[in-house]
Amino acid sequence: MRIDLKEDVISLTDFARNTKEHAKALAHGGRARILTQNGKAAVVVLSLEAFEKMSHDAEEYQMDLRLRAALENYAKGDRGTPLNEALDRLRKRAENRRTEPR
Repeated sequence: MRIDLKEDVISLTDFARNTKEHAKALAHGGRARILTQNGKAAVVVLSLEAFEKMSHDAEEYQMDLRLRAALENYAKGDRGTPLNEALDRLRKRAENRRTEPR
């Protein structure tokens, strides 16, 4: 996501005065806006679509990092937790949740 300093940086006051216009521009253009307060960047506003894409991309990136780490560990000989041990842990967690007061 590229930021155009002439188009995408606006004052918080201008955003408040022209919310409808800015919301339309955000929805159609998809580019984020940086809102300034007293001349300094204060807030970033983006469309729902842009936010969802950014969230999805961040989640994909995190999954990729975890997968890479798991593959590296596997290549080093770490085969993870044996199945019976993992199942025992899950059973204990489930039992603890059933006995916890609500």
